[in-house]
Amino acid sequence: MLHLTEGRPDQAADHLLTVTAADNPESHPLIALRAIPDAVEAAVQAGRQSEITTRFARYQDWVSRSPAREHAALCSRSRALLEPAMAGEHFRQALAAPAVLPPFWRGRTELLYGQWLRRGRQRQEARRHLRAAVDLFHQLRALPWEDRAAAELRATGETVRKRDLSAVEQLTAQELQIAGLVTDGLTNAEIAARLFLSPRTVEYHLRKVFTKLGIASRSELIRDGLPQPGPG
Repeated sequence: MLHLTEGRPDQAADHLLTVTAADNPESHPLIALRAIPDAVEAAVQAGRQSEITTRFARYQDWVSRSPAREHAALCSRSRALLEPAMAGEHFRQALAAPAVLPPFWRGRTELLYGQWLRRGRQRQEARRHLRAAVDLFHQLRALPWEDRAAAELRATGETVRKRDLSAVEQLTAQELQIAGLVTDGLTNAEIAARLFLSPRTVEYHLRKVFTKLGIASRSELIRDGLPQPGPG
């Protein structure tokens, strides 16, 4: 997953194809099955589709006997990657029910669909899915994935606001601590009790946080969270 996150599909495929090999005595069979959608993504991006065919057939057989809709959605997503001629239909099936895929998987599916649409010159439709990916990754604080989705969205011609990391660096240690507790959902009174401060002092620091971050309210801070630096 680290290799996939960092955009190194060849290395990701090396590991994932090993993990998902049916004859690997060191792999747990269920974990190997669950890793196949990741292996498909890595193998396709690395141009090694032929190496994943047998594994994906095994996954499809398992999904056909599984009652979990999540697995069916991931199967459709994998088919979209392996069957480009039918990719649009398979991606739509994968995203048909909003609550089926966990947010991280849904964000990655929206990203892959948006990439496919953009490369097919369907920019307007691509933007809708890439925006959804950016929003999901932002909510999850999956920053490398958010950056990748934002780059794809910019490639469609849309302007994407960059995270202002320098603004966070202007916060004092106490302001940063208070802002973090606000994003965790605590009220001013709860923050004051936790930090042994008065609610008025918390309010004072919070106003300074809003000014430095260029926002107007605590709801905006809760919605957007604190910008975080990516790896390295």
